[in-house]
Amino acid sequence: MKMSCLPKSLAALAILSTFNAAALPKCADATWMEINYAKPQLPDRGYRNGLNRFITWLPSFHMIHDVVVAKGNTATLTAKFDYGAVTHKDLEYETVRFYIRGEQDSQWQFLSEKVTNSDGKAFVTIPALPAGQYRVYAGVPADGSGTEGFVTVVDPNTPAVLFDIDGTLTLSDEEAIGDYTGIDRADARDGAYSLVRRYMDLGYQPVYLTARVYWYAKGTRSWLDWLGLPEGILRTTMSNETSLYRTAEYKIDQINRFRAQGLNIVRAYGNAKTDAEAFIKAGIGSQNSFTIGEDAGHFGTTAILNDGYFDHISQYVDNFAQAQCE
Repeated sequence: MKMSCLPKSLAALAILSTFNAAALPKCADATWMEINYAKPQLPDRGYRNGLNRFITWLPSFHMIHDVVVAKGNTATLTAKFDYGAVTHKDLEYETVRFYIRGEQDSQWQFLSEKVTNSDGKAFVTIPALPAGQYRVYAGVPADGSGTEGFVTVVDPNTPAVLFDIDGTLTLSDEEAIGDYTGIDRADARDGAYSLVRRYMDLGYQPVYLTARVYWYAKGTRSWLDWLGLPEGILRTTMSNETSLYRTAEYKIDQINRFRAQGLNIVRAYGNAKTDAEAFIKAGIGSQNSFTIGEDAGHFGTTAILNDGYFDHISQYVDNFAQAQCE
């Protein structure tokens, strides 16, 4: 039946349905993640668990596990609190407070107050939100420490490009040691900044998927900020076992989780054999899976033969399609 033969109300619905089907996802505004805001003011409060006062003099390595969630869905966000570069002693049974801030908010909004468990973790529900980028701050009132992470709410088919960090954006896997200990900043590969920034200019959401364990999150965000890149979306592992022995499986799982929420990962960059295996097995495709370094081209990925990215950018990125978003 032609549109003109439909009743007016049904014709209007048909037009609206056609419009919605053709609507593009919201473009990522990853540059908003680069703005440095003052942390929210925590209440002045003593320890819930008095034993914690004996560990909080150590440097904190708190982290928030960034969340990607489909528009209209709620999500559970995990924050992990620990102290000490060597001991990594968990903050057990202590009160923590969560705050959230959207792109249009002029200040932090209180979200919830929780208590950490025996593993130093606290969980908070993120309500269903419009598509966009959101910051979450998790703070410990007892000592004033805290950490910041990101919630990215996406429309279906939101275009993204994925990047490993160690040996991919940094010069080598060993660079992380000096960076973590504070001895020296990890050196970036030539053109690493330009690679990520060029995709951002084309409208793609950057995603950092690393096998670094969670306590590297703080230093990783600091390094990304130092390099001049947004600090999220960042995903680290939550255990040494996963980081050391199940890297490919972990990355395949995370890629599938991102997709299930609406991210369309169109390209991926890595350096390790496990990166190559994960990209191909996750279905990103050999032409859109790029590897650099000694294992460049492994598992059928497209090899980047130079140690840097400038030639690759001119050959593969400058002529890449603009992200289909608005």
